[in-house]
Amino acid sequence: MNSQMRYLYARFTDTACNFGNDIIELATRKLLASSGIPSPTSEFDSFAQETPKGGYDFVLVPGCTMITAGQNPGLNNIDALGCPVYCLAGSIWMPLPHPGYLLRSRVVRWGGEREADLSIVRKMARPVGARDRFTYSLLKKAGIDTLYVGCPTLLLSDDDVADDGYVLMSLGRGYTRMQTYFAHRLSRKHTIVGIVHETHDYARFLAAGWKLPLVQYQSNVDLYLSYFKRASVVITGRLHGALPSIAFGKRVFYYGTRDSRTTILDDLGVPIHGYWELDTAIERASNDHNRQLLSFFKSNMDQLLKETLGRHI
Repeated sequence: MNSQMRYLYARFTDTACNFGNDIIELATRKLLASSGIPSPTSEFDSFAQETPKGGYDFVLVPGCTMITAGQNPGLNNIDALGCPVYCLAGSIWMPLPHPGYLLRSRVVRWGGEREADLSIVRKMARPVGARDRFTYSLLKKAGIDTLYVGCPTLLLSDDDVADDGYVLMSLGRGYTRMQTYFAHRLSRKHTIVGIVHETHDYARFLAAGWKLPLVQYQSNVDLYLSYFKRASVVITGRLHGALPSIAFGKRVFYYGTRDSRTTILDDLGVPIHGYWELDTAIERASNDHNRQLLSFFKSNMDQLLKETLGRHI
């Protein structure tokens, strides 16, 4: 890599309250380091800051849902820097279209599908890395050169993975009392450890009556991930509870949200369960994932880095 190269990194963790962003950030930094990419010349918090001025060879947008228009104000005028903007593993966050209802012999739909706003992604150099199947298909349909690279968290090393015999319940956003209720039911036969994914979740679950061990983020991503690495089973209502657990080869039960981001779980062969199914989560958790897809993602990510950052070597 050219030692004189200057690039700007669009960081996305400083003001975010979702600890999953910190996991993505760690995985992305490890990926770049292992690919011989030097540290950025400058960084800025794309959630909170306007795009900084300066002379750069390129801008690197690492991933997350950062190509969703309106999500990251710092990307609105990113093209004003006059240099290429590369996206490693972007995701457009949208509700999935309703499948409709079967009425006799035909499917009835109403309301229409929302049109995706591609104003941010159109500012980016090609190919654009897509984190999930929905984003990849959307960009292809729009004629935008893209590679389906998955999430960098799926490429995390499985070093130090162990089985300490507990079930890690990585808690979802909604139905706080229902999750608490089922966790206590499962604890009658299993050792349950809870872990929260957002700033205010710890207090929220305690207020809902949580009496079991509960882990909150201590600004140490490796420590946070160690709870996933040492679990026997991971029951999770968060995408970035599921993806690192798959990287670590754990039995996973995913419940809750289904949206554009979770289309990657469909490709990985991870069923999306409802909250009301938590009573049978441990028995139904599985590590029978499509692990060949991880090699496919790694190959596409290597190609993406070669075709984008490789231009500046």
